[in-house]
Amino acid sequence: MKKNNKSFWPYGITIAILAVIAMSAGTIIVALKHPVQMDEAYLKKYQNVDNHINEIQKEQELFDKQYSVKIKTSQFKLGKNSLNIVVTDRYTDKIADNLTINVKITRPDDDRYDIKLNSKERDGKYIFPQFDITKPGRWFILVSISNAKISGYYKKEVDTK
Repeated sequence: MKKNNKSFWPYGITIAILAVIAMSAGTIIVALKHPVQMDEAYLKKYQNVDNHINEIQKEQELFDKQYSVKIKTSQFKLGKNSLNIVVTDRYTDKIADNLTINVKITRPDDDRYDIKLNSKERDGKYIFPQFDITKPGRWFILVSISNAKISGYYKKEVDTK
């Protein structure tokens, strides 16, 4: 009797190599269809945050010692919305003045719907213009508050009705 000396190892290795190539191509196709949005949690480019995170965290600690920040919005509705932010000086218990407040309202997965708001100070209160929410779902309120010396950064997640 003659023995059959065929081996399936070459076929298995070839199939494995082709599978790795196919999975790599699939990963590239999925990545191109779903691009990564730039994270701007501190309202700065992530490279800048990455390079200066220690200074940002020290400033945040100093800011939190001096000021109390309340973002008084729990839910958005489709259509017109308003935003109310109260910043209180912890030492005097008065509403803080001479601050610059920048707000970005964004979706966590898409920056096409970003809304940027700048406040106007009037009688110690910070007033923001009304804005439209056009898409239901999760939204983030990203807030940057600064005085002449230090800055504080806040993030709040809000859903739509």
